[in-house]
Amino acid sequence: MTMASNMYAHCCGLFRTFLLSLVLAFSLTSLASAHVGVTVPFVEVPDPTAITIDGDDGDWAFFDSRLALEREGFFDRESDYVDTADFDFTIYTAWSPPPDNSWYCFARISDDTLKIENEDPLKWWRDDTLSITVDSDHSGGSIYGFTREELVNGQRYYARVLPLKHPRLPHGQAGFLDQHHDPFLEEFLWAMHKPHFDIAWTMRPPDAANGTLHVEYTFEWKAALWDVLGSSPEESQRHVFAPGQILHMGFRLLDADRPGSGRKHSMYILGGHQHQDRNADRMPDFRTITLDEAQNWRMPAEQDAVQPSSADGK
Repeated sequence: MTMASNMYAHCCGLFRTFLLSLVLAFSLTSLASAHVGVTVPFVEVPDPTAITIDGDDGDWAFFDSRLALEREGFFDRESDYVDTADFDFTIYTAWSPPPDNSWYCFARISDDTLKIENEDPLKWWRDDTLSITVDSDHSGGSIYGFTREELVNGQRYYARVLPLKHPRLPHGQAGFLDQHHDPFLEEFLWAMHKPHFDIAWTMRPPDAANGTLHVEYTFEWKAALWDVLGSSPEESQRHVFAPGQILHMGFRLLDADRPGSGRKHSMYILGGHQHQDRNADRMPDFRTITLDEAQNWRMPAEQDAVQPSSADGK
């Protein structure tokens, strides 16, 4: 082989390597762009038997308060500023490994005016509500709930105080698995009953009702998460927790007491996206960590990515 042909072969090889690197870089960039770029620490529960689901945070002493989800770490789609006296909240969220293998959450919310008007849980989004979207196997895709496939893929939960007896709430529970499917698919409601979902709530003042001023209420729950949700536990694939996992999860706080009608506040984690309740790829990442790892983590509000992930995320 001549020197010229050697140089030609070498250059072609370098060019092929360059093209391959471009393809790989494009692939990685496309993969990364499917997620909003925010990672929230998801803390391990050291002793699940020590937690009683009663709406009180007395058994959450293990939780590092630095890692709580708080108003300062959220943006509001409805306004540029949220006054503490108007609306405020603190949320702890945690996980446990097998054999307990559960998702835990405690939330404390204070509001200047309570709006609770809708008996049908399909309309809870019009009230003061905590909304959570979950894609536990991090597979992404639509979870909007118009089709059975979307409900199987990921779940949209609502928590609301003062629940009333309703056919879709046979136990009067404060948690609901939302869907847009018509007709309503009752086959999935088993996932919101004990032992798969246990939720409690408290209210101050205890006699608060729709329109009561200056309220404080809490939620606490223990729940199974489902990588694949079916019409029964046997037809479902339960998520198995372990350290170092990444789950899609989106928290959204709704304050519905705008004068006249509508929402005053609709709040999402900083760096997150308002379409998290439609598309799992728009949810923040939650990384399961041990208690020993907790001291090394920061919340998104302390990280670099503190803005909505795109213009329509505000």
